[in-house]
Amino acid sequence: MNENENKQHMEDEVKSFKKQIAPEVFISNIVTIGLFFLSFYDYLPWKIAVNQRQKQLSLKHRYIFTLQLTFIDILPLLICIFVVFNRRRQTYAIDPMDPRGKKFVKRLKGILSNTFEQCVVKIILSFILCTILHSNELILLPTFTFLFVIGRLTFALGYPTHRSFVLY
Repeated sequence: MNENENKQHMEDEVKSFKKQIAPEVFISNIVTIGLFFLSFYDYLPWKIAVNQRQKQLSLKHRYIFTLQLTFIDILPLLICIFVVFNRRRQTYAIDPMDPRGKKFVKRLKGILSNTFEQCVVKIILSFILCTILHSNELILLPTFTFLFVIGRLTFALGYPTHRSFVLY
C-alpha cells in the first residue's frame, strides 16, 4: 500500500510541475517558431516578385503562390493527426472498437475533426481569394495563413470549454 501511495504522490508532483512550467514551454515554443520564420523569411513562399513589364501576375502564378502557402495551412492538421495517433498508440484507444479508449481520444478527435473542416474551408477560400486580389494585395494571403494557424492553436488550447480564445 505504501508503494501505491508513493507512486500517487509522485504522479501528483509531476502534474503540478507540468502545470507550473506550461506557460514557459508555450512561450518558448512561440519564440522558437518566430525565430524559425525570421531565419527562413527569404525562403518562405510569400516573397512575390512581379516583373517590371508585367503589372499583374498570371492566374497560374497566383495559384502556385497559394499552393505554396497551403503547406503552412496543413501543418496544424498534421500536428493534430500526430497527436491523436500518439494518444491512441499509448492507451486502450489503439483498438477503436474498445469502449474504454473513447475517453482518451474524445477531445483530441473533436479538435482534429474541427481542424480538418476549417483547413478545407481555408484552402478553398484562399484559392478563390487569389483570383480576386490584385498582385500587390496578395500579401493578404500569408497574413490570413498566419491568423489561421494562431486561431487553430487557440482553439486547440481552449477546446471544449472556451472555443475561441484560451480563457483559463
